[in-house]
Amino acid sequence: MGRSHSAPFVSLSPSSLQVCSSRLFMGGTTQRTDQAVIPGHVVERGDRTDVTSPGPPVLPVPDRIRPPINPLPRSNTNIMQPQISFDRTVITTRNDEVVNVLIELTAPPAPEIERKPLDIVLVLDRSGSMGGQPLDSVTKAAAQLLRLVGASDRIGVVAFDDEVNLVLPLGQHDPTSAGRTVRAITAGGSTNLSGGWLKGLEMLLADVREDALRRIIVLTDGHANAGITTPDELLALVGGGRAREVSTSCIGFGDGYDERLLAGLADAGHGNDYWCAGPDQTAAVFADEFAGLASVVAQNVSVEIKPSAAVAVAKVLNEFPITDLASGGIQVALGDAYGGETRKVVARFHLRPVAADGAFDVATLTFRWASTVGEVSLHTVTVPVRVTVGDEGAQDPDADPRVHEEVLVLEVARTRREARDAAEIGDYQTASALLRETATTLASMVAPPQGDIEDLRLDVERLESGHWDAASSKKQFSRSRSSSRGRKTNYEDTPENPL
Repeated sequence: MGRSHSAPFVSLSPSSLQVCSSRLFMGGTTQRTDQAVIPGHVVERGDRTDVTSPGPPVLPVPDRIRPPINPLPRSNTNIMQPQISFDRTVITTRNDEVVNVLIELTAPPAPEIERKPLDIVLVLDRSGSMGGQPLDSVTKAAAQLLRLVGASDRIGVVAFDDEVNLVLPLGQHDPTSAGRTVRAITAGGSTNLSGGWLKGLEMLLADVREDALRRIIVLTDGHANAGITTPDELLALVGGGRAREVSTSCIGFGDGYDERLLAGLADAGHGNDYWCAGPDQTAAVFADEFAGLASVVAQNVSVEIKPSAAVAVAKVLNEFPITDLASGGIQVALGDAYGGETRKVVARFHLRPVAADGAFDVATLTFRWASTVGEVSLHTVTVPVRVTVGDEGAQDPDADPRVHEEVLVLEVARTRREARDAAEIGDYQTASALLRETATTLASMVAPPQGDIEDLRLDVERLESGHWDAASSKKQFSRSRSSSRGRKTNYEDTPENPL
């Protein structure tokens, strides 16, 4: 491992995919690892599994990947469905070329009856700034969340200011009496975020259920100013928890918290980060986070992108955690996948000129995930990315317009982020110009989102009238993250109570 950074439809069919299975014994539990071989490609050897000898029959690779290739049967509940689409599938021999590839991985439906049990610890900020309506809304939403947990779930609650208090031990609780206990939390002093998180980790590791999904959910309205406060140390803590199979989600409340820190902690913890704009949104954030956890069908989802030697630059346009690999590729961490959810990544490849017509290998994609439905299974699927080299002006019927639309969405996210950064240092003129550019990009889409365009117009007015504030900054950051990662992270409108 190295350092970390913060068109045609292609899917896998029984005729082009072979899966080999074996059982692994890890930590006293039995797991199965499945590895898939795409014709003409060899999958890396896994622990106690060699899919190449003896291996499944290797079929010839067609010169060009063309639709339709039937997907795997949906009845296989452990298999996620990879799809690859291109904004162009025909390139010329004489020029440097750019190809955008939309990589999609669709999770199977969540089981309607059986799911993994959940072990959740809520870590709630009760510092002085949370006093009054903010803390009242948070404790009310937390108490209501107690009524959502299933019979096999366990929940615990920790409150922190400069000290850390155990409110509810990890376990199954009577919602009424436990709710009264949570509602009795009062505001105190400073913000010892690290202490609260460490207490949550201690609770989850003290009584481990091997079959449970374990998550810490942190809610805070401020900056860490007690205990461990250095971002790098906090990130290392949460990353260490993830290595012990404890994920972390972060909820920023109001407009005084450090959104970059919470987003980084959520990335390190393979969880989610949210902006909860005010008291009216608290219940919706808790409900959506729980609903996502309850529908997780795959964990540790990643895609490895290994460009061919003819690729000058490979870049991921989304804002996912990326790790450079010693092999020369990159690994994109997608976190957990919810039932029926499609995780999307757009990769941009800058191709060097090539000498001859025919098939052109752009890259190899390797998908990895651990299914959580039924028996734990580890999966690896490898897919080639290939285009055709042809004459200039050649027809390209397999180019998929959805890829261009997805690129526009990500360009909007990037421009929002740049506008927010400019406004943060007082460069409102640049920020205003960038938001106008964002509105123009949105207007060029096939179905322009008029609501978003109008919202951007109002943001420009705020900038130009000097009314840009912390909430405006939080909104741009959160909306950019939401668009880039394909999940709702901003709760700025007043919803009906979902609990």
